[in-house]
Amino acid sequence: MPYTNRWVLLPVLGLLAALTPFAIDMYLPSIPSIARDLDASIELAQLSVTVYLAVFAAAQLLLGPLSDVHGRRRTIGLGLILFMLGDIACALAPSMSLMLLARAVQAVGGAAVAVTIPALVRDLFERDEYARVMGMIMLVMGFAPLVAPSLGGLIIWYASWHWVFVALLLISLIATLLFFRVVPETLLIEHRHRLHLGDIFSNYGLLLRHRTALGYLLTGSASFSGMMIFIVASPFVYIELHGVSASAFGPLFGINVLAAMLLASVNTTLVRRLGAERLLRIGLALQATAAIALLLLSGMTQPDLWLIAAVSCVYLGMNGLIFGNAMAGFMAFFPSMAGTASAFAGALRFGLGALAGSIVSLLHDGSAVPMLIGMGLCGLLALGIYLLACWQQTAGEHAAVE
Repeated sequence: MPYTNRWVLLPVLGLLAALTPFAIDMYLPSIPSIARDLDASIELAQLSVTVYLAVFAAAQLLLGPLSDVHGRRRTIGLGLILFMLGDIACALAPSMSLMLLARAVQAVGGAAVAVTIPALVRDLFERDEYARVMGMIMLVMGFAPLVAPSLGGLIIWYASWHWVFVALLLISLIATLLFFRVVPETLLIEHRHRLHLGDIFSNYGLLLRHRTALGYLLTGSASFSGMMIFIVASPFVYIELHGVSASAFGPLFGINVLAAMLLASVNTTLVRRLGAERLLRIGLALQATAAIALLLLSGMTQPDLWLIAAVSCVYLGMNGLIFGNAMAGFMAFFPSMAGTASAFAGALRFGLGALAGSIVSLLHDGSAVPMLIGMGLCGLLALGIYLLACWQQTAGEHAAVE
C-alpha cells in the first residue's frame, strides 16, 4: 500500500461522509422560513429535501462505476467542487424553483463523494473489518446530524436562512482541503475497469440477480426510508404542530442521532466478537418493536410529543446497528466491483428514501399520522425482507462452514 497509516484517513472520510447529512439536516429548522421568504408552500419547501435525495440517488448510478474507472480520488474531488457550487447557488437563490435546481447540483456533488467512500473502504478491508471501519466512519459522520439542526437553528436565530448555506460552504471547503492533503488513491491502476456502458449495465444486472445480497440491501434501505420520513416530516410535527422553537428542534433531533452514534460505537466494539450478522438481527428486532409502537401511536387522537420523541429515538437509534452491518452483508459479495456495488446501494437506498419522503409529503394532513405510519411500516418491512431473503440463506452458509 502507498500509505503508511490508513487509519489516519478515517476522520477525514467521516467528515466527507458527513457533507450530505449536513446538507440535509442543517437547514431543516429553516424550512418554514424558506417557504415564507420564497413565497412557497410548506409542502414545496419540504420537496427541497426529497429533490436532493432523488438526484443524489440517481447520480450514484453513474458516478459509482466512474470511480471504478478513474479512481476514488478524482471522483471525490469532482464531487466536492460541485457540492460547493451548489452551496453558493442555494445561498443566492431568489425563488423556490432556483432553490430546487441548486439543491440538485449540490446533490450530484454529494453523490460523487458519498458513493465513493464505501468503495474506497472496500479497497482496504474485508467484511467484518469493513463493518467495523464503516461503523467508525459513521461515528464521525454522526456528529453532522447531531449538531447540524442546532447549528442551523442558531444561525437563523441571529441571521437569515441564507447564512445556513454559507456555513455549509465553509464546512465543505474545510473537507476539501483535508481531502486533498490526506486521502490518497486506493484503487490501483491494474484493478480499474474500462468505461463501457454495456459492462456497467451487465454489472448492475449481476447485482439485481443476487438474491441474498439484494436482501441485505433492501433491508437497510427500508430502515433508511423510515429515517428519511422522520427527516422530512419532523420539522412540521415538532415546530408547526407542537410549537417547538427552531432553536429547540436541533437538540430534540440530535438525541436520535446521539442514540444511533452510541449504538454504532457498541457495534464497532462487538462486531469482531459477535459478528455483523447477529448484531444486524438484534437491531432489526428492536426497530420492529419500536415500529409497532409508532403504529399504535398513529391511532391516538393527539399523541404527546414526548411519547413520539421517545419511541422515535428507539427506532432511529437502531440504525447504528443496522446500516453498517446490512451494507457489509451486501458489499461482501462484490469485492471486484466495489464502486458499482456502492453506487447501486446508494441509488436504491436514497431513491427509496426520496420516494418514502415524497409520499409522506403528499399525504400531509396537518397531523403526525403520516410520519408515524410511514416510519412504522418501514421498520416492519426491513425485518420482513431480512427474514425472507437473508435469514435462511445465511443460516445455511454458517452451517456449511461449520
